[in-house]
Amino acid sequence: MNLKGLYTLNSLAQLIVLSILLGAFYFQFGLHENPCPLCLLQRMGMMGIIIGLSLNTWFGMRKAHFGIVILSAIVGAAFSFRQILLHICPAAGEPTGYGTAVLGMHLYTWGLIAFVMSIAGAAVFLFFKEEKEVKKRTPMVFEKVVSYLFLAVILVNIIASIFECQLGPCCDDGPCIH
Repeated sequence: MNLKGLYTLNSLAQLIVLSILLGAFYFQFGLHENPCPLCLLQRMGMMGIIIGLSLNTWFGMRKAHFGIVILSAIVGAAFSFRQILLHICPAAGEPTGYGTAVLGMHLYTWGLIAFVMSIAGAAVFLFFKEEKEVKKRTPMVFEKVVSYLFLAVILVNIIASIFECQLGPCCDDGPCIH
């Protein structure tokens, strides 16, 4: 595969993870389902994945960037797995899931699938990465648009988290009252 194709695939991978974050915003703002603390941590894992992929876009494909993707996906997968375990066998009277299910699975289950796929995808990218270091490059318009959209999503996520958590720890059902 040529280098231009790898950069296009890299941007498409960013767009896929970005669409997951935008879907989470739909649940938060459209369906009024505030994210729980574990959900916010999973979003941070997805943002870490996109940061690693964005570094590839702006500074060339490097193993360290894929390392960021893989480590972010491992951390996000751990949070997703934790949330799945919490809802497999909930305490008496607790619901068996958190939030609305999509195609029979909750968002945190889909999150685990996305994190595992991100790890596998980064590993596959490493097979196609050339051994020589690539110099800093100028991204194409599509790549820039994806990166700028990601920056906007980060900003909205930060603002929404501040309003939800009020500069303190987040609770499952809104801001914690101490």
